[in-house]
Amino acid sequence: MNFLSKLSTSIMQSALLPQAREMGTKACIKTNKAAAKRIRVRGSGSVKRNKGGFAHNTGYKTRQRSNRTGQTTGIAEPAIEKRMRRLIGK
Repeated sequence: MNFLSKLSTSIMQSALLPQAREMGTKACIKTNKAAAKRIRVRGSGSVKRNKGGFAHNTGYKTRQRSNRTGQTTGIAEPAIEKRMRRLIGK
């Protein structure tokens, strides 16, 4: 009985598969994990990122310059912002 139930489910699944293929599904784009760790999408939909330049050689930089690098900033160019959103899948 167990064999027959397995057989019937496999037949039903094989019968359903062509229909699922015909209906089509949207292709999933994988999230770029490197980009996902560096940028975030705000509630308004704009993208924010951290400023660079604070990893090394901080001894000669002024305090104001160092503080500015700790802040987040938006992406000014709409085309680049759209590309960034696509990279992280949002």
